[in-house]
Amino acid sequence: ETLFDYSNLWAFFIGFQFLQILLSVLGFHGIKWLENIGSVFIIGSLIYMFFSVIGKYGDAIMTNLVNVEGTWGAPFWGATMLFLGIYSTMMLNVSDYSRELRHGVGPMRQVTIYANSILPATLFMGMIGLMVSGATGQVDPIKVFSSAVDNKLLLVTTLLFIAFAQVTTNILNNVVPPAYALMDVFKLKFKTSAVLVGLLAFATFPWKLVQDESAAGLNIFIQTYSAFLGPIFAILVVDYYILRRQQLDLGKLYDAAGPYRGINPAALIATAIGVVAAFAFSNVSWYASLIPAGLSYYLLMLWLPSARRFRDD
Repeated sequence: ETLFDYSNLWAFFIGFQFLQILLSVLGFHGIKWLENIGSVFIIGSLIYMFFSVIGKYGDAIMTNLVNVEGTWGAPFWGATMLFLGIYSTMMLNVSDYSRELRHGVGPMRQVTIYANSILPATLFMGMIGLMVSGATGQVDPIKVFSSAVDNKLLLVTTLLFIAFAQVTTNILNNVVPPAYALMDVFKLKFKTSAVLVGLLAFATFPWKLVQDESAAGLNIFIQTYSAFLGPIFAILVVDYYILRRQQLDLGKLYDAAGPYRGINPAALIATAIGVVAAFAFSNVSWYASLIPAGLSYYLLMLWLPSARRFRDD
């Protein structure tokens, strides 16, 4: 629209989605080069934007941000819960990403890689967003960026890279996990699964979710599914770190006739307890579910007879 004064949301969305499907088919290694190039350019653009924001809104930032009235109470924790709820899918499917690591990459090095990749850029971008939204009242990051950058060439180029970064991030968060699930359940190839996930995404009507009037509904949607993902996360942590002390027998795990066959009733009961606790505190459902689900799973694994074979090793 900036370049050609043409805007058609449907054409842009459909074209964007098919581009995403094409990139999804390439998998991790196909998008790696795009991530490497885009990340350098985006960090450079953020630095430019930071100084542009200071120069353009310096006085307003000092007035509205430094002297802001607020609280670290329920609204803050509710907002962080929404963030964690969105990224729960990535946490629960981290094995889909770690399988791509080279052999011999230890836990500490993994943590270092993830932290250096995610935290600096996220905090820097968040700080810029906070500065501009505090000065202008605008919270849409694209509109914020558009208002803060006066150089049209830089603006268009950077937004193009942000669009590609959005595609690649979405592939990692929202395409790879369900694609692997389809591969496992229906014995499909990765390319077929990725195409199916991309086509099924049309059925979720994402253009409805991102409209301003849908914000409240989107929050409810995240709070609701977080009530189920939070307990699963807690159970996985307790099982791996406390009960098994990071020692897994992969042979038994994939043995259809082994001790892990069927369903572990302790996990189902603990999930149900966590869900009930989450809905009792829906604004912070992800947080509220963790302790009830994790603690009940630990106790059930110790004392429930039908769960004994799942812990005998």
